Amino acid sequence: MKLKHVLGTLICRAYHASKHKVRIPDSSVTEYIFRGLGKHGEKTALIDGTSNRTVSFNQLYEEVNHVTNNLGSLGLKHGDVACLCGTNAPEFAHVFCSVTALGAALTIANSQLTSGELLLQVKDTQSRLLFTTEECADKALQVQNSSPNLIQQVIVFGNHNNCLSFDDLKRVAPDVDLPKIEPESDVALIPFSSGTTGLPKGVQLTHRNIVAELAALSHPLFLPFEDGNSSLSALPMVHIAGLVIGMLNPLSQGATVVTLPRFQPEAFLSALQKYKITFSLIAPPVVNFLANDPLVNNFDLSHWTTPYSGAAPLGADLTMQMVTRLNLKGIRQGYGMSEASPATHTTPSDGWKYGSIGIPIPNTESKIVDIETGCDLDVDQHGEIWVRGPQIMKGYLNNTEATGETINEDGWMRTGDIGYFDKDGHYFVVDRLKEIIKYKGYQIAPAYLESILLSHDSVEDAAVVGVPHGVDGHLPTAYVVCNKTIQESDLVNFVNSQVAPYKQLRGGVHIVKELPRSPSGKILRRKLL
Repeated sequence: MKLKHVLGTLICRAYHASKHKVRIPDSSVTEYIFRGLGKHGEKTALIDGTSNRTVSFNQLYEEVNHVTNNLGSLGLKHGDVACLCGTNAPEFAHVFCSVTALGAALTIANSQLTSGELLLQVKDTQSRLLFTTEECADKALQVQNSSPNLIQQVIVFGNHNNCLSFDDLKRVAPDVDLPKIEPESDVALIPFSSGTTGLPKGVQLTHRNIVAELAALSHPLFLPFEDGNSSLSALPMVHIAGLVIGMLNPLSQGATVVTLPRFQPEAFLSALQKYKITFSLIAPPVVNFLANDPLVNNFDLSHWTTPYSGAAPLGADLTMQMVTRLNLKGIRQGYGMSEASPATHTTPSDGWKYGSIGIPIPNTESKIVDIETGCDLDVDQHGEIWVRGPQIMKGYLNNTEATGETINEDGWMRTGDIGYFDKDGHYFVVDRLKEIIKYKGYQIAPAYLESILLSHDSVEDAAVVGVPHGVDGHLPTAYVVCNKTIQESDLVNFVNSQVAPYKQLRGGVHIVKELPRSPSGKILRRKLL
């Protein structure tokens, strides 16, 4: 059904078309990231926070050229897809830049996925190469063995039997011809997202989408990096926020990026102190740790000027706890989704409001839409957040129907989140219209967990919802109708053994007589909470 917007249009535009504009270069994302290499020279670009190994900008540029030539020799070409699955490593920068320089796209996959889940993503994207870290190499090889006509080579950061070492790709190789990139149409990145509903779908982000995002974030009021700034990347860079905001944005502005394989409290605090980190992308559970754990008292974090929370809404109370404890000016918060490359809103440096997701970033429009009438709403009125801008995806991979349900003919994208804006144009998220469960910043599709439950011969009907949790967001919780006697714990184990840890039914299983449904048969999930 097409929604008509007849009320409040002038008000919405007055409040929500960003006052801030930036020029979007007509270039590929690789060209954009490396456009300033000459002035950065021997400045450190990357640091492996585990081994202390460093890479200068000059060295990074040279190594990316070698990797690009070697990948071209392996047959990766314009229009192909390569998959990256693993825990954080500095070489993620090399992979992204080299794959996209060849006109291929990179799809990113969570390291916690099971081999079966990873295989589905590989098949959906028709990936030809699979990059991985040592601890995920066995899983990657299983996927290759299950898709011999797809994955031609597994490439590992480090060493592993039967895998090509990424170090071999850094060696000098004959130059390959680079294709002409069409920024508006050529896809650079394919993260997977469940959108507002349904199963995970490939999100097609073009070179222009990501360049527009990086250009907007570099605006002085949003996420700029000054000389001497550094970023610590501990959140997964196989998540779009970790990759684009945690790594690509600081690198594109000449800042040093320190990587850790994953978030581990003491290693994270040690790196913040040792490298005098000024910026780090964190999620609400990490904010909770920083606000309350006594371990924090053992470290000097006085140089950490820009804590930045993303991936899930951050409440005002928890924000205040961390700000008070660390004597901060504030914690900046961002909002977005994979479909938006990812950020659409962020706290401006000249205006802090605890609990707010901020204002639209440059070149971006936003409004609140009544979920019943489709009319635009005014100050303090609750409705669905809609956004429009040059960072909005090209569409879902091989799914025009889902694309049409998410982006209307005028280019407005539904976020599936309920919120409002105040008199100053600052946005707040208050609820979810969409069914997707967010646990510690990860997206979990209820339909996926329901399909597993329904495959059990004791389950007749199933619904999965997210039960609110003060720190972790929402816990996946199942309600099932059974046709024979079975223990709830058996169903929990049945599901948890087949999914990545973050998708597990941490809220348990509840056996009920029936599920609430609408006259059309749709599960009324809100009645289960």
